Amino acid sequence: MPSLTFVAHEVHRHGGQERAAAEVLTRLAPEVDLTVVARVCELPGVRVQFSRVAVPGRPAVLSSTLFARAAARAAVRAGSQLLQSIGAAAPEADLITAQFCQAAFTARFGGLRGGGVLKGLLQSVVQARFVKDERRAYGAQRLRRVIAVSTGVARELEEHYRVPPARITVIPNGVDHAVFHPVDASARRALRHRLDLPTDRCLALFLGGDWERKGLRDAISAVAGVPDSNLVVVGAGNQAPMREHAARVGAAAQVRFAGMSREPQSWYQAADFLLFPSRYEAFSLVTLEAAASGLPIVAHAINGTEDLITDGVNGFLSEWGADALRAHVARLRDDAGLRARMGAAAAEGSQRYAWDRIAAEHLRVVRECVA
Repeated sequence: MPSLTFVAHEVHRHGGQERAAAEVLTRLAPEVDLTVVARVCELPGVRVQFSRVAVPGRPAVLSSTLFARAAARAAVRAGSQLLQSIGAAAPEADLITAQFCQAAFTARFGGLRGGGVLKGLLQSVVQARFVKDERRAYGAQRLRRVIAVSTGVARELEEHYRVPPARITVIPNGVDHAVFHPVDASARRALRHRLDLPTDRCLALFLGGDWERKGLRDAISAVAGVPDSNLVVVGAGNQAPMREHAARVGAAAQVRFAGMSREPQSWYQAADFLLFPSRYEAFSLVTLEAAASGLPIVAHAINGTEDLITDGVNGFLSEWGADALRAHVARLRDDAGLRARMGAAAAEGSQRYAWDRIAAEHLRVVRECVA
């Protein structure tokens, strides 16, 4: 049985890359001698050695530096055959899973996630440090393989970090179909009653945090002026500027901020489609979960969505801007048959992203690296 030390800041079943790690490691644990080095590791019932790294979570730039140093020492103590890291969580690793490309995000958007001038300056400094850390990790002599979670991330690693294509294997994120699946019309109505959602309106769903990067402003603007349509926002963020924006564009009565939820599947199953105009992703779990739940997806052609969505079949790959998004919102509102056909195609296409299959591909790469 190969031995593997896996380094990540956090491993648990809420969040994005944290949940992806938890799903894969749960399935790898019976096949490898597994040690997890992390600040937080929540894998109940999974056979794993947990080496806790006790560093503060904030500020991010200090936390990442302290974590990397402590994680490197913990990995040496573990003495496994293979060291795997999420991004630059470990300064040097044999195998890296790329769930983001900081250099690509910086090149396209300056690494900025919204806010005032001072906040922007701080974000620029922090982002420069994150890019430096990733450049070192991907340039380490020790590195044997990289798992990119989308074809777009694979391109970015080649372009920005000069990772040889022969070292990169694309293995997407996955979805748990036992949790995320379509429901019939009566179950959808019952969910809307339970969640205090309107039953007589077309309901768009936005789910996630980091609202500026993920395009919530454009999502709000897209439903503005489309009668009989509502937008439900599930996730944590600064509501005040978004509420002000909704009022400014005339959508205050159409937008509901639902806050965080430990049952995202209920919100997917209650909605009519996912409206997710993110500027940058690696491969968002939100889009995979929405597809598995039978929702058409309106998004831009970015990493992940370009792999998942066939335009006009299981969703729309929209042009940039609120006007283009609004046209797709109106079309889906007006055509229940189109929503049903796209939702069925989305659910069918999601089957290839089952976590069991994804984890089996990860295990194959682990065994190849050990061999």
